[in-house]
Amino acid sequence: MNFRTHRYAPVLVLLVLSPLVAEVLFGATPISRLGALLPVTAIYGGGAVLVRELARRRGPGWSRIVLLGAAYAIVEEGLALQSMFNPDLFNAGLVGGRMLGVNWVWSEWTVGYHVVWSISIPILLAELLFPARRAEPWLGRIGVAVVGVVYTIGVLVLAYSFRLIITPDFRTPLALEAGSTLLAIGLVGLALVWTAAPARPPSNEPVRNAPAPWLGGLVAFLAAGAWFGLLDLPHVMRTGVLVLVPMTLGVVLAAGMAALIRQWSAPGRRWSDQHSLALAFGPLLVSMLWGFFFVTAGNHVDQLGQGAASVVAVVLLMLFARRLRERGHVAAESGQEN
Repeated sequence: MNFRTHRYAPVLVLLVLSPLVAEVLFGATPISRLGALLPVTAIYGGGAVLVRELARRRGPGWSRIVLLGAAYAIVEEGLALQSMFNPDLFNAGLVGGRMLGVNWVWSEWTVGYHVVWSISIPILLAELLFPARRAEPWLGRIGVAVVGVVYTIGVLVLAYSFRLIITPDFRTPLALEAGSTLLAIGLVGLALVWTAAPARPPSNEPVRNAPAPWLGGLVAFLAAGAWFGLLDLPHVMRTGVLVLVPMTLGVVLAAGMAALIRQWSAPGRRWSDQHSLALAFGPLLVSMLWGFFFVTAGNHVDQLGQGAASVVAVVLLMLFARRLRERGHVAAESGQEN
């Protein structure tokens, strides 16, 4: 591998990981529509790389990535696909909470999906694969500009396909488009000015254990399963005031998981790369299972392809977990020698 290839390896991996995680393993881009992978890679991969570059140039942490991931979701689902407003696309209106021209339950779910599955998990996996470079930007200004152009082209192609070919009869009201645009810009601006909390000074207190990786993965699996429950609410919870109950619980769930992860991984805790991988593994299992039993269930070929891809992904994740465990043992032994 030459220097240039090695330098851009993390970028190329992230470009592939985002569409693989969010689309292929979920079954949204199945075997029967593999031709869509090119524009999907441009928007998903390009978006994930852009989010990471903007966030890591401002420092470590995940708050900026979450904010930028939410902006990414609004651009894709609100402005390009219009699924936040079109009640017929993906049956988004039937999911629940249709009011004032907005599919509220679908919008909440899809923002969370993109923040976690399209952006955060691929970035986390890429940084675990390249630990020596996890805290630094991977591109220069020209590289960021090139990826930005690729991402923009992907968004425009997606918008053209859905607005003029797939759903030509639907038009989002101008007020909602303007509101979505302003909200996305506001989230990006907030992410760029976000000031991370100062690092805690060294403490003489003993290092505390974090929960076992399997336990963290199980909690993440259950939380992700509950999040996907927004897509299949009881009919009585889909309309009227009662729809606020699952939507509020969804916000509480997301905030609670963020607080829990922050506590588990805080300085002074024995948090490792194995824990981080487990947090990604749990939600990935949920999306792969949902993709197999629901997303691709209407086409046996697509279901077989999605299932096979999921099995391969699980095996690779398990092998990677073993590698991380060995890497942790080597690091621990080196620390003892020093």
